[in-house]
Amino acid sequence: MLRDRGFRYLLLGQTLSTLGDRALILAFGIWVKELTGSDAAAGVAFVFVAFPFLFAPFAGVVIDRFPRRQVFIATNLAMACVMLLSLAVHDASQVWLLYVMILCYGFSAVIITATQSALTASLFDRSELPDANGLLQTSGDGVKLLAPLLGAGLYTLVGGHVIALLDAATFLMAAFCVWRIKAPNDKRHVVGAFAVREELLGGLRHVFSTPALRGIVIALGLANLVTGFSQTLIFSIVGSGLHRTPAFVGILVSMQGAGAVAAGLSVGYAIRRLGDTKVVILGTAACSLASVLYLAPHIAPVVAGSLLFGAGMCWMTVALITSVQNRTPADMQGRSVSAAIASVSTPQTISIVVGAGVSLVVDYRTLLVAMAVVTGCSALWLTRTSARGRSGEAPDALAAEKADEPDVRST
Repeated sequence: MLRDRGFRYLLLGQTLSTLGDRALILAFGIWVKELTGSDAAAGVAFVFVAFPFLFAPFAGVVIDRFPRRQVFIATNLAMACVMLLSLAVHDASQVWLLYVMILCYGFSAVIITATQSALTASLFDRSELPDANGLLQTSGDGVKLLAPLLGAGLYTLVGGHVIALLDAATFLMAAFCVWRIKAPNDKRHVVGAFAVREELLGGLRHVFSTPALRGIVIALGLANLVTGFSQTLIFSIVGSGLHRTPAFVGILVSMQGAGAVAAGLSVGYAIRRLGDTKVVILGTAACSLASVLYLAPHIAPVVAGSLLFGAGMCWMTVALITSVQNRTPADMQGRSVSAAIASVSTPQTISIVVGAGVSLVVDYRTLLVAMAVVTGCSALWLTRTSARGRSGEAPDALAAEKADEPDVRST
């Protein structure tokens, strides 16, 4: 993968942008807390990051109506300009500007993620996509290990204004890297009058009318109704379960990142050997087992659970993206990836909010059991659904389906 010049630029651009973004989000949360003195106000900052994923289908329309490389560059350049708004923030009365910037970041993340997926599909053959997606995911997860420490440390040393300017620089670098990619066949994939209903729903229709994609998206949507609980429960696991200080949360988060990095390096091989659907099943089952290990009042199983949870989330994400790329025609890549992301991210966003509220009145172990049961049931349901779908098809039908799949390299 790394011998491909275009992919090297794409990987470098994503790494720089992710590093800046992750450091910025944490720093902005600290900044809001410092200006307002309110934990709730700081927490709202993280809600603004997740909210734009509800509008992912709109991003898909933009991606398919314009050359993907140009969309990627324009989005990063726009975000570099948005970061300059931070220079106007000096006291609590301007906190709303920080919220606007974080909201814009959320929208840019939706666009950049789907655009990157479409660009990756145009750079490689199908057999290479699992490895390419795995390396991109590994890069993102690896950066997440460093970014929180970098964001908190830089905020202490130089303040929020400088961090925002540094993040603007990473957006400019990401735009430059993709500008250097040669994409001669990158073009408008949808032309003509804008048909609002048809284009907005086109991606969803494709995803849910394709049996394999429908099964994966439904299973992940169901699992993500509870995986978001972990954002809140990790503090209870550390405090009530392990009787450690809150600082120990950082160790568990790092273990999740380490598990995700290891999974990203292995997911390409796993998808080629097992297929994307089975990798989704394995990832969901890993999250279920991790939830059980989190119940133990000892460090070793909880650390093992953190490694498994990080690996499981990585396997599910990469297998989902690869599945959509391989089963979607070139002119619908943007809308289909965006629709799939929205379908699995919306339940996760809901679960983060619900988990934070329910954890105040329900014992954390009860919620961990709920996580284990729901994710386990999702894995079992997808196993039965995929097996039933395969057993109902004749061998020649399977061959025909494979032959009819679009050649995404033509983009």
